[in-house]
Amino acid sequence: MRAYDNGDTRVALRLMEECAGNGDPIACFTAALWYCGEEGIPADPARSQHWLARLEHLAEEGSLEAQWELGQQHRFGNVLAKSIGRANHWLERAAEGGHGEAQHHLAWYFETGQYGYPLDPAAAADWYQRAFKQENPETLYLFAMKQFKDGRPTEEAIRLLRMASDKGFKQAERTLASCTH
Repeated sequence: MRAYDNGDTRVALRLMEECAGNGDPIACFTAALWYCGEEGIPADPARSQHWLARLEHLAEEGSLEAQWELGQQHRFGNVLAKSIGRANHWLERAAEGGHGEAQHHLAWYFETGQYGYPLDPAAAADWYQRAFKQENPETLYLFAMKQFKDGRPTEEAIRLLRMASDKGFKQAERTLASCTH
């Protein structure tokens, strides 16, 4: 990405394909996206399809990150055709496999009834607990906010905010800063 940020798309693409070839799911998607003719790289639909097929192969082999990525791409229709059914399939596989972010999102969908999921508070609570055990930063933040008493953070809230912040969750970092200064 440094090469890409520096405008050297040829080197960036070569390195991205190398990472994708070594089984990095994000690199597979990024290479597929770049070959769609955006980002200053000439369109090459065959190469794009090659990297999407590699991503799906990784997902089928059990890569949780690949499953999560496929779910996201099908949900939002970026490069892959939008398909809520396929998105939910891959989301559920990633969540069941232990992917914390997938677990958090699945909980959210059960909590809010989005994307074809029924409102199911028990299922939402179960998936939030699973994501919490994985120390998903967004879930840590959510649990921290539930630990506030009378608008003030408890020690447990501060501990959870620190954990989420240490994992790079910016909202936790901002909340923590406002609570401790």
